[in-house]
Amino acid sequence: MNFKHNKKRNPAFIFEALTREFAKAKLYKDQKRLNSVKKVMKEVFHKESLLYKQLRLYKALIETREVDYITAEKIIAEVHRVYSTFDKKALYDEQTAAIHKINHEVSPAVFQNFVSNYKSLASAYQMFHDDTIGVKDRVLLERKIIQEMVSEAVEQKEEAPVDELVVRTFIKKFNNTFGTLMTEQKTLISMYMGSLEDDDTELKMFVNEELERLKGIIKENIKIEEIESDNQMKQKIVKVYKLLEGFRSKKDLTKDDLIFILKTQELAKEIQA
Repeated sequence: MNFKHNKKRNPAFIFEALTREFAKAKLYKDQKRLNSVKKVMKEVFHKESLLYKQLRLYKALIETREVDYITAEKIIAEVHRVYSTFDKKALYDEQTAAIHKINHEVSPAVFQNFVSNYKSLASAYQMFHDDTIGVKDRVLLERKIIQEMVSEAVEQKEEAPVDELVVRTFIKKFNNTFGTLMTEQKTLISMYMGSLEDDDTELKMFVNEELERLKGIIKENIKIEEIESDNQMKQKIVKVYKLLEGFRSKKDLTKDDLIFILKTQELAKEIQA
């Protein structure tokens, strides 16, 4: 079955990803981001919204366990019935508004958050787009979901991917060397982690924008008296600027590239101070 899962239009994925972002903001004691996430969650999933109503349908499919086969079939039939009453254009508009809010009020990195039940969310997503798949695939999909609904509830331990553990270790070492990470550094690392699990398009877009921002800061401040009077410092900053100019964000971002951008973010902060 060949089917593209658009996670940004999957309300269950959005909810889980925002929940993870909330947890990270709490961990980093980032009150500003914490407030932004809470605000967006309340606005996107208020009880009158179609996204909230669809989220409940997702949960009915994903969280139901240990029921008999007939009950599972009835739940799926009811999910289809309720979803058929939705105004699809209004739902699409709510999804678009949610994506815009998350991108501009929190961060595009939210969509790169690791979600442990991603495969189940993707399967449920197909249930709401079964008009794009054939009859056979639709039957096989429903059978797969029914099998999960009738199975025993198993307590699952969420394990972070090996790559995420590596990056966590890197964050700790970076903090010890350079101090607490800035918001833009956390965003970069979060998106880098997400790119190890999924498509890296948004990471490349973010890197492009961040490189332009950093070049702008260096260009604006390279002639300040403190830098002009220190020839060694000026040479180093000019070298960094040239490296930024020659950086090709279309290539896969390596760990060395990540470290270079993180250090340049730190440099930009210092020369602006």
